[in-house]
Amino acid sequence: MIRNILLTLGVILAAHVLVFSQATGTLKGKIVDKSTKEPIPFANVVIEMNGVQAGGATSDFDGNYIIKPINPGRYDVRCSYVGYKTLLTKGLVIGAGKIEFFNIELEPTALALTEVEVTSYKVPLIEKDQTTVGATVTSEQIEKMPNRSANAVATTVGGVFSADGERGSVRGARSEATVMYIDGVKVTGSSSLPPSAIEQVSVIISGLPAQYGDATSGVINVITKGPSNQYAGGVEAQTSKLLDKFDYNRLGINVQGPVIRKKDKEKGTSQSILGFFLAGDFLYQGDAAPSNIGRWKVKDDVVEYLKQNPLRPTGLGYGTYPNAAFLSNDDFEQVKNSQNASATSINLSGKLDLRLSQTTNFTLGGSANYNRSHSFSYSRSLMNWENNPLNENYTYRTFARFTQRFPTAGDSKALIKNVYYSLQADYSKYHSKTQSETHKDNLFKYGYLGRFDTYTTRSYELGSDTVNGSVYNNIYIHNGYRDTMVTFSPADFNWEAARYTQTYYDFYPNVDGNWENFTQLLLGGAKINGMSLDNIYGLWQAPGAVYNGYSEYDADQIGFNGMFSADIGNHEIQFGIQYEQRKESYYAYAPVGFWQLMRGLTNFHILELDQNNPVLVTRDGVFQDTIYYYRKYDAKSQRTFDRNLRRKLGLPVDGVDYINIDSYDFASRTINYYDKDGNLKTITMGEDLFDVSMFSADELLNDGNSYVAYYGYDYTGKKLKKQPTFEDFLTKKNSDGDFLREVPAFQPIYMAGYIQDKFAFKDLIFNVGVRVDRFDANQLVLKDPFSLYPTRTVKEVTKVGDQSVSHPQNMGSDYVVYVDNATNPTRITGYRNGSVWYNAEGIEIADPSALDAGSGVTPYLVDPANQTLQRAAFKDYEPQLAIMPRISFSFPISDEALFFAHYDILTQRPQGENRFDITDYYYFNTRTGTLDNPNLKSPKTIDYELGFKQKLNNASALTLSAYYKEVRNEIQIYRYSGAYPRDYVSYNNIDFGTVKGFTITYDLRRTRNVTMRAAYTLQFADGTGSSPTTAAALIAARLPNLRTPNPLAWDRRHAINLSVDYRYGAGKDYDGPRINRKDKAPIELLRNTGVNFTVIGGSGTPYTRSANITSALSGGSRLLKGSYYGSRLPWQFRVDAKLDKDIDIVWSKKEGEKPKVSTLNLYFQVLNVFNFKNIMAVYPATGNPDDDGYLAAAEWQREINQQLNPDTYRMMYKIYINNPGNYSSPRMMRIGMIFNF
Repeated sequence: MIRNILLTLGVILAAHVLVFSQATGTLKGKIVDKSTKEPIPFANVVIEMNGVQAGGATSDFDGNYIIKPINPGRYDVRCSYVGYKTLLTKGLVIGAGKIEFFNIELEPTALALTEVEVTSYKVPLIEKDQTTVGATVTSEQIEKMPNRSANAVATTVGGVFSADGERGSVRGARSEATVMYIDGVKVTGSSSLPPSAIEQVSVIISGLPAQYGDATSGVINVITKGPSNQYAGGVEAQTSKLLDKFDYNRLGINVQGPVIRKKDKEKGTSQSILGFFLAGDFLYQGDAAPSNIGRWKVKDDVVEYLKQNPLRPTGLGYGTYPNAAFLSNDDFEQVKNSQNASATSINLSGKLDLRLSQTTNFTLGGSANYNRSHSFSYSRSLMNWENNPLNENYTYRTFARFTQRFPTAGDSKALIKNVYYSLQADYSKYHSKTQSETHKDNLFKYGYLGRFDTYTTRSYELGSDTVNGSVYNNIYIHNGYRDTMVTFSPADFNWEAARYTQTYYDFYPNVDGNWENFTQLLLGGAKINGMSLDNIYGLWQAPGAVYNGYSEYDADQIGFNGMFSADIGNHEIQFGIQYEQRKESYYAYAPVGFWQLMRGLTNFHILELDQNNPVLVTRDGVFQDTIYYYRKYDAKSQRTFDRNLRRKLGLPVDGVDYINIDSYDFASRTINYYDKDGNLKTITMGEDLFDVSMFSADELLNDGNSYVAYYGYDYTGKKLKKQPTFEDFLTKKNSDGDFLREVPAFQPIYMAGYIQDKFAFKDLIFNVGVRVDRFDANQLVLKDPFSLYPTRTVKEVTKVGDQSVSHPQNMGSDYVVYVDNATNPTRITGYRNGSVWYNAEGIEIADPSALDAGSGVTPYLVDPANQTLQRAAFKDYEPQLAIMPRISFSFPISDEALFFAHYDILTQRPQGENRFDITDYYYFNTRTGTLDNPNLKSPKTIDYELGFKQKLNNASALTLSAYYKEVRNEIQIYRYSGAYPRDYVSYNNIDFGTVKGFTITYDLRRTRNVTMRAAYTLQFADGTGSSPTTAAALIAARLPNLRTPNPLAWDRRHAINLSVDYRYGAGKDYDGPRINRKDKAPIELLRNTGVNFTVIGGSGTPYTRSANITSALSGGSRLLKGSYYGSRLPWQFRVDAKLDKDIDIVWSKKEGEKPKVSTLNLYFQVLNVFNFKNIMAVYPATGNPDDDGYLAAAEWQREINQQLNPDTYRMMYKIYINNPGNYSSPRMMRIGMIFNF
């Protein structure tokens, strides 16, 4: 058997499968005689979930038994032995990665009949092997909670930060440092599940065993429900229709049962060998962005007026003003809900479980989520909410798991026992699309207002020319073309924006000086195709402003997991390996601007006149003192779009027909052009004319000022079938000779392996392990982030020009040499080692600009004549290898007290900002903004904790724990000053911090009517940055990054996490008010009724005060008042509650059968019970959430009074500043019912 096990292990290793992420649990204990306390050997122990046997064991000579692996969940334990009553214990909870100790006492019986003693399991207050910190919450507990999502459950655990019900930082770490698993699959995309599908949520916030990785903070394990031996199901309905204005409606359904049963003829029972579970959930929210202070909007009738009448004349005889800039206070109203911010979602979860044998299981499962929502935008909320973009996304994940156990006989004395292995393969996909709901993928409609017919004629000047040897003087020479009139026919879509142009025409009906050409239209306030509407006062989008975006994102993840476990003597050995690869692809357009791009590309090659071939104007053979020229065809300057357009129109590609691109009419599919001789003609198409493939990639990339972004897709939005290379981007062309500019998908690879050993040494229980993570970004990176081109180092430079040079002795051989001029260097100006700079004498300097000799900070280039993008400047990413020891132990002082401690090293791959985008480097000199850094390393955390747990009485315990974390290599925005050929902004692993804290946790088990989990945390979270963009303002001001730790954004000094359940039972367990009745059972008024509260809150988080007042529009530099993050918001509290009642429904039964009982649960849910308006953010100058001080500041009055209408400006600014996002979410109330059958 050992040989077979080793062979199986070899197969697992060879297959590169990974750690079994769905951590399983273990049940172990001792079976003794209840009277004599003597061990009972060879007793049978079986665990069942929903009537389905999930494992079993036989006790050894000493009465000890162990069952493993066990999927987390709630089980019934059945123990039997000849001559003893069978004991059935219900409700034993197995947690992820935990050992549950459960000793069994059997009562002897002399009766031949089978007797079954039924008891309820009581979770022990002291867990002997407690080496992790967190909580495990079961489906029964979750069902009673106000919020039933996995993230909401996590917020009730001490050390988890939540500002407004969301799951944020865990013990001072960034929020992305916590990972979630659903049934062993690492979550990518949405983590939403039907609430009825959740069996257990396990939250580990500290003391991560070696089997967990790729996280530097916490792990949330979600286990979904499995099959049942009996058919069962449930229906849930929930609504807020009658209670608030947010229109929340949810419908859920679940069903489970056997597919195939196997009968046991001896026992007369049957067991499911193939079972299923399926749950679905439909949710519609009329307002998915609720506000605690309501929403301001322009009244509907006023919005309609503004759509029809967007402009007013200036009164100066020319030009217009936007009418929206002159609204009065009476034109605004405050409403309770957000406009056009609805969201619909569908969640599905399913599982099939196949018992191949008593020791072999195969599970197939998965979940899916679909969301369709109108994305709320604050700038659109006042008067352009109708144009909120449509976002659709879906996530699905599936897994297949095979588990085989090799049970050890009860009389076995083998050294190796309880052997098992698990293999799992999983696949996840997340896809999202964001677009205008009106135009969707009709990209050329986004920026189209209507048909502009431009009438053009030749222009002349007096001059001379020679034709066929004859000189003509003082004649009219054709010098170009001029537009004489532009007429406009609005489209029936984007009509609101088209009204800007039509209204302008109405105000100024005379063509002269008003609409002879596009320039006059634009100066007068009209809009042309390809233009977005201006924001009113730069604050609020105008009615009819089209959403300027279309994007799709696609992410795939495959994972292979394997785990092997065996008990070797007193050691529980477990090891596993993991392989995971993601593939991320994306493309996006800014389609409104396509029309401007097309206008610039069309006819670009025929703008010059062919003056080598003059044409004499004659009448009846007589010269008429005029010479004109045809347009000159320049093949080299012809753009791809123009060439493809002419092909599609059936015009000669090398012709000189002048196409009026703005004359296209979507309704009639017609377009106008001037032929060679200046005759206006029209072409009618049988289909829509434009397609994005008519552009070349270079045209859309537009020298770095791009209309498109993409990777993993081509520039037309088609998925790439293979990964293009660096050289492909530079050289690969299509059949027309246009560069394809293909950019590869992001495909990082993550691998890991671990081994851990849990064992007891005297009274200590140790869990010791080591984990090795390997992260490969699987892409190219710059060899030197300070140079786009290959550079020379000290060992390579012996001469500069014709002069021999010597280097300072402290310069290393690999230091980069800097010179005075890139193409003609004459002397060395300095050196650099990494990001440390030296002058020519080898003295370290802080500012690299000291090396600028007049031509910039210039490295000594390998090939100064070739300053183009080249492969030689890049190298493959060097995979990061992280070795992470994990040591934890627990020391049970007695059955009522326990010490525990751990030491962990944790790493996590970069969570963003690290994709190699070759277009960033190809357009390096024109790209603005922040570039990704593909060479980012993995952040690292070193975690220490010491804790003590004391049983207070039989129903409660108190836990005290102190922890300390060091955080290193966190990602932060960073300016590469002195980089060549220019400075640029990217990211770097430069942030660090420390977290110190102390948590007190009180656990009260059901005592009469109350159960409670309460935690208080005192924490000091300091660091140099709270997010990768914390230093953005410093970098923009060309200031250095912070190198002194300050409080982090989520540094809540005092935090409280409380979950309380007060509940009445039924029958003998009922102790509430009742109505006694003569000769009848009393009426138990609150039978099976309870209320559950969660309270999350604490002291305020920090912010940075400003000594001066700045404008939300014109900005300005803020002057620091006090210290960075030195001020605090007010205390914040949120209370959620759920009141519910169970009603048992007994159905009629057949004689001799048990009655069928169904349960109807009625509940009332209230989020933010007291409607606290917690302050989430304030303005730095005032410390207020609704006033930044600008409107009252004396220094800003001149700017305010210069606005078109100062009163309207003040009103709009005041509304804008009082952002509902500065406050917590409002009270939301819902009623619902759950019917389980």
